[in-house]
Amino acid sequence: MRLSANIIQSAEQRTNPLGEREIILRSMAIPTIEHLSVTRDQFDSIDFSNNHLVRLDNFPKLDRLTSLYLGGNGIEHVDGKNLKRNCPQLTNVVLTGNGIKGWNVIADLGEGCPRLEFLSLTGNPITSKFELKFERRVDLPEALYSHILSVEPVK
Repeated sequence: MRLSANIIQSAEQRTNPLGEREIILRSMAIPTIEHLSVTRDQFDSIDFSNNHLVRLDNFPKLDRLTSLYLGGNGIEHVDGKNLKRNCPQLTNVVLTGNGIKGWNVIADLGEGCPRLEFLSLTGNPITSKFELKFERRVDLPEALYSHILSVEPVK
């Protein structure tokens, strides 16, 4: 199902337990991110869990957005430049159960989210392939938590 302005306007909106304004777009078989400018930057959090997303891109300017919940998709690619330009406050990204296979994707995410504090990669091919040895392979910002492991920032 395409993500249309009507779907966004009729989607559940709430204050989540963290006190964030959140829009729920989960389990709608959404294949691509589009038309989010309809939200008029009113949300701190967007829940895209359990859709059919393959790419994390095409975000409009969302200065307020701090959290993205993307578990259960098939995300394999991240457009870091788009995230950096349009989602500058992004601190939490949940990518549990996606298709992330390489460090290049994580590097793009780190480049695109300079304020990133929490990243979940549980259930992605990269977690079994590299056993989450993040040591100094990728330039990631500040403190980063992944797979319940604390990762030191690159100095």
